[in-house]
Amino acid sequence: MRLVLALIAGFSLACSMSAGEGGEEGEGEDEEGKGPPVDPRTLVDVAAVAPGTVGDHVVASAAVESEAQAALVPETTGVVTGIYAEEGDDVRKGQLLAVIASPQLDAAYERATAELERATADAEAAERLFAQGAIARTELETAQRALAAARTAHQEASQTRGFTRLESPIDGVVAARGIRFGETAGPTPAYTIVDPGKLRVVVALPERDLARVRVGQPATVVSAYDEAVGASGEVVRVAPVVDTQTGTVRVTVALDPGQAVLRPGQYVSVRVEVARHEGVLTVPRRAVVWEEGQSYVYTLLEGPPPGEKPEEEQEEEEEEAGWSFNFGGDEEEEEEPEVPGPYRRAHRVRVKLGFEDGVNAEIVEGVAAGEQVVTVGNQALRDDARVRLPSDPVMAKAEEGKEPGRREGG
Repeated sequence: MRLVLALIAGFSLACSMSAGEGGEEGEGEDEEGKGPPVDPRTLVDVAAVAPGTVGDHVVASAAVESEAQAALVPETTGVVTGIYAEEGDDVRKGQLLAVIASPQLDAAYERATAELERATADAEAAERLFAQGAIARTELETAQRALAAARTAHQEASQTRGFTRLESPIDGVVAARGIRFGETAGPTPAYTIVDPGKLRVVVALPERDLARVRVGQPATVVSAYDEAVGASGEVVRVAPVVDTQTGTVRVTVALDPGQAVLRPGQYVSVRVEVARHEGVLTVPRRAVVWEEGQSYVYTLLEGPPPGEKPEEEQEEEEEEAGWSFNFGGDEEEEEEPEVPGPYRRAHRVRVKLGFEDGVNAEIVEGVAAGEQVVTVGNQALRDDARVRLPSDPVMAKAEEGKEPGRREGG
């Protein structure tokens, strides 16, 4: 008995000393030094589970390219003496892009021209002499054969001389210029011309997806670095063979004509829709959270969890049971801030998913139509955590603690 009384006396003395020390440290501290109470609820947004349409997709990445593209490689070497098109210029088929000086080809053309003129004169003279009976037919035929050979040589020299003129083979846009004025053009592309109106993406899909991909299926092509930049397309070709080295099949997706968002060379992500479910239960895709390989959603429920009583009833039971202690002397116990509004909580539910696309996810089991699921603020939630909607009232004391014109957290 004496031991019990000594322990009680020692505990009371320690509490008194602690209260005295706390009182000295708290001298001069007013209500302004205490920050406003923090709302314990998490602000969330919700959406209803409702019937919808969800597509199944095969996803791959590749670079955009033009269906009509030409790289102009000079067929002869020479010094660039004229540049008539720059990168980004629109050009037409047959338009002159550059000129290359080639003394050898020019000399060959001049020789062929002179030989043609001489052979023509000899043939005309032979025809007059043969008509007068001055020469035999064999001499006439020899002159005519020499004229035919000269014409062939002149035509060849004319064509090779044309190698010094670089002309666009298609209508399009100059994508690249690989030559400069005054330098010697070599066996490398001098110009690259692309047709931006006919773009495509060639992707390599795994062999397992071959049976699901068909010509005519719709596709969505978006930039790999900005999902807001994209265009629609369609599967136009599926290779009939599988690459034995990679185990993939080439699938060509043509972009819609006239789109001006994506450009050749841009790296993109391609989503080919291979199936679609209509009239199934769906939720926004952002409502689904993943934990250890399992998919969950948080449903919005009213009232505390089963077995947990409201805070008012808990406080009354504690007072009746005599569990209220005050070791701070005569100071009044600080009241817990009152949380306004309805009691809402987020309940975690495991769900089984079907098809998923960029917007919605199909619910096979787990939640029913009409239930509210959390779509914003669900990444850091815990099961049965208290939440509030944007329309719910906030704590009055927290609002009073804010200075006029000052943003929260600033």
